[in-house]
Amino acid sequence: MRTHLYPILLLLLPAIACKQTYEPPAISHPPSDLVVEGWIETNGSDSTVFTLSRTVKLDSNAYTPESGATVVLEDSLQNSYPLHETQPGSYTYPAFAFNNNTSYRLHITTGGKEYASAYVPLVSSPPIDSVNFVRQQTELNNGVQIYASSHDPLNKTRYYRWQYQETWEFHSAVEATVQFDQNTRSIFTIMPGIGYVCWHNQNSTDIVLASTTQLSSDLAYEVPIIFIPDGSQKLTVRYSIFVKQYGLTKDAFTWWQILQKNTEQIGSIFGVQPSANPGNIRCLTDTSELVLGFVSGGNSQTQRIFITNDQIKPWEYKTDCVDATCSPSAFYNYWDQGFLPWLQETPSGLVHYEYKTCVDCRLTGTDIRPSFW
Repeated sequence: MRTHLYPILLLLLPAIACKQTYEPPAISHPPSDLVVEGWIETNGSDSTVFTLSRTVKLDSNAYTPESGATVVLEDSLQNSYPLHETQPGSYTYPAFAFNNNTSYRLHITTGGKEYASAYVPLVSSPPIDSVNFVRQQTELNNGVQIYASSHDPLNKTRYYRWQYQETWEFHSAVEATVQFDQNTRSIFTIMPGIGYVCWHNQNSTDIVLASTTQLSSDLAYEVPIIFIPDGSQKLTVRYSIFVKQYGLTKDAFTWWQILQKNTEQIGSIFGVQPSANPGNIRCLTDTSELVLGFVSGGNSQTQRIFITNDQIKPWEYKTDCVDATCSPSAFYNYWDQGFLPWLQETPSGLVHYEYKTCVDCRLTGTDIRPSFW
């Protein structure tokens, strides 16, 4: 039997030609929901800071601050504490010892709408007992594990969260003694040390939690804060970590726990499935509008430690930097490709050069020494 393909292809052609990629409404037209982040600080030395922003598309790295809002802290005794916008989307109230015997809420007016959190109690956090580290050298864990410990002798805290800021000193792969003048296309001598010693700061992005509800005593002992793998630049010279501890209510802990699972433990069909996690903030103008965030408060506790390279040796840090040479007249071609000179031989004049980030640490850090260093 003869098969006539031409009529079949004619019938299939419209279906093939009209094939389109379908994007769900949440992707093609994502909502611009209000995101509220911050903490009501009662330790008397740090400011209360809240940041407001809007959600963006999944494939966007843009940050959309919510500027021009009216943000006020209100307590259950009808006292008000207005926050002031110190930079786009960031609202601050100066250091103040708020009354721990009353509850507070955050009230926001922006875009013609009103938002308010639930009234929340302030949680008193016990001091951090210690921040310590252990050099691990096993097949599975080769690096430095940093821990934090705390305990509440009154057994009242039970729920904890930690954040941290890392600062480390690092050096360029080589110490430059020459620089290149683009205008004159010439190499000239400089004082050694320029762009050689720098520091880098990095805030934590992971969520670190602990609960002691299953223990007879309120002891959070050696909670893992961060693991630094062997060979990381962070510990090539000197490293510091500034740990901040928060005591949470049960509701706040549950919210952070769900957020942790949604952001850190999803990645396979066997992983934790996403859960709805709106928080304790509502839109008073439109109750159907979603608001993301959870308002909490209390007195945070802090502790800083330093670790030097001598304390954790051996530490194998390797770079991709490769030294190359050329004549002074030929270097301009390499400068245009992102290379910098660092040494000129005498009397030959031969120029040694490497990629710019290997020569000038200021391209990936700052040469301004931290005040606590």
